[in-house]
Amino acid sequence: MATSVSRKVPSRVTQAPRLSVVVPLRDVAPYLPVLLATLARTEREDVELLFVDDHSADATPAIAEAAVGRFPNARLLRLDDTTGLSAGRNRGLDEAAAPVVTFLDGDDWIAPGYLDAALARFEARGVDVMRVDHTRVAGTRREVVRNPIGVRGVPVDVRDHLLPVHRPTIVDFPTAWGGFYRRDFLLDRGLRFAEELLTAEDRDWWWRVLLSDGRISFEDLNGYRYRRGVTTSLTQIGDARQLHYFDSLDRTLAVVSADREADRFLPKVWRGYLAILLSQHRQAERLHLHARREQARRNADVLARVPQHLLHRILIQMSGSDVEVLRSLGLAVPDPTVLQLGKRRAPADVVPDVDPDAIVGGAVR
Repeated sequence: MATSVSRKVPSRVTQAPRLSVVVPLRDVAPYLPVLLATLARTEREDVELLFVDDHSADATPAIAEAAVGRFPNARLLRLDDTTGLSAGRNRGLDEAAAPVVTFLDGDDWIAPGYLDAALARFEARGVDVMRVDHTRVAGTRREVVRNPIGVRGVPVDVRDHLLPVHRPTIVDFPTAWGGFYRRDFLLDRGLRFAEELLTAEDRDWWWRVLLSDGRISFEDLNGYRYRRGVTTSLTQIGDARQLHYFDSLDRTLAVVSADREADRFLPKVWRGYLAILLSQHRQAERLHLHARREQARRNADVLARVPQHLLHRILIQMSGSDVEVLRSLGLAVPDPTVLQLGKRRAPADVVPDVDPDAIVGGAVR
């Protein structure tokens, strides 16, 4: 539950909001002024800003509270009994007055005109979800990150773009802030964020969005600036919260297993699960000792559950060294020569994956 601390000036609200921007905040005082400055460059007056503070211990609430009066339509909400990025996003989604919502993180920022252009494009497309590109920022380094899909500017059947198993696809870019969403679509389909997840919350959510059969487009629009390496981010912690990726991916397995095309997509989920498991195992030294032990236990539990009949499709293009690490962690793998794991590509009858962007007609006409 959250209480609202509002400093908006009613006389300045000239239009009903058409876009609600939800900005969860927690201890981002060093970065928030940059975001506020870039939000101030938005020209539209029909944009609602919802700042949701999650028990910040620094000056974040004071900075946000002082700023809301400078915008035509802004509010500051404070979380009471819940905590976490998911809780902040859900609260903002509940409070939003506009038919379209997007999410920003308090330590990121946006380019001039980004919200103006995005809302105009969203309304022109007539979609439920519109995904955009972004720029990853690490110090002075900038890297443009594009959604890996060739069909842009029209609604697509996203189920045709979730594969191949062994190549990055749209499902491998799970960022809530990477899109704009019709609010009723999210609420009607139950697409809220899992508040028990304090990290990796976007992975479970994004799979659920993609399998909800909404109208989705991908756009050549890049106005979001994602800041990497923030010291206060939960991705930098070393306690058990860092292990919530297990819970997020287990939720994803359950969602995809219940889908009408489970057989088609489960190899993709398992391939992603093992890739994340490997990555996290190689960063285990950042975890506290008790969290490292729990990680090892859960690694073994997950690997014991990998369906043996899917091993061909999951492992066929993994490197031999990766497969050996997985075996050392508990994955039961028959003789690699039997699985032909040494080959870079599997025979078509073993891994019948295709690149959907190479197929004519990928767009929904």
